[in-house]
Amino acid sequence: MAGFDLGDLGDIVGGLVQGKGIDIKDLEPVWAAVQPTLKGLDTDAILDTVGNWAKGLDLPLVSNIPDTVIDDLKNGAKVPLSSIVKGA
Repeated sequence: MAGFDLGDLGDIVGGLVQGKGIDIKDLEPVWAAVQPTLKGLDTDAILDTVGNWAKGLDLPLVSNIPDTVIDDLKNGAKVPLSSIVKGA
């Protein structure tokens, strides 16, 4: 199964951490790199991958990711980070 390993980001993510947290705007390019790894996965795999990615970065996910967002991720469409992260 395809996946996204935070270790692959190396110092990029570390460089984004500022004070209390991460600057969400700076995470957009990182999120853009994650999205292609979700194409073709089933819903549970997408939710697990997104959840693990957000948890690893201590990002607050929205309480309910809409089915249309999951479908877009399955189909390889670009989805803004704001559709999955609160306050993004």
